[in-house]
Amino acid sequence: MRLSPKGWNNVLIFGVLLLIILFNFTKKSHLPDPSTHSVIPSDLTIVEIETPDYIISRVGRHWKSNANLSVSSEKLADIVNNWKTIHLDSATGPYSTHSAFTIKIFVAEHANPIQVQLYQQSDEQYILQVDGSSLLALPSNKLPLYLGQ
Repeated sequence: MRLSPKGWNNVLIFGVLLLIILFNFTKKSHLPDPSTHSVIPSDLTIVEIETPDYIISRVGRHWKSNANLSVSSEKLADIVNNWKTIHLDSATGPYSTHSAFTIKIFVAEHANPIQVQLYQQSDEQYILQVDGSSLLALPSNKLPLYLGQ
């Protein structure tokens, strides 16, 4: 096949455009299920998590707790990271609002903390209410991933 340099240039341009479209299409097919959400968006930077029992705060590149939780800085980093990475199903329907456990999550991008209310529904189920709006179903087996207990 004989093409002029201008013709090869056009072939190269269309090939690159095709690759860009292909990469963008495959990227969108790996998005999480829209009915699941993480508690904190992954693009936010958590600097402190305050619960009624303890506070986990960032000191330099490490995490520390004001209470004696007997966990390493790496484990505390995993707990903080779980708030942004673990996806939970949306909760609907009536739920009990008795005995809320309030968690404040301070992020670098907001002046006010993100308030998370934790409601126990049964021995196997909890509801997380994020900033008074979105409701997420939290199975009890995932609770230690968020609170480290």
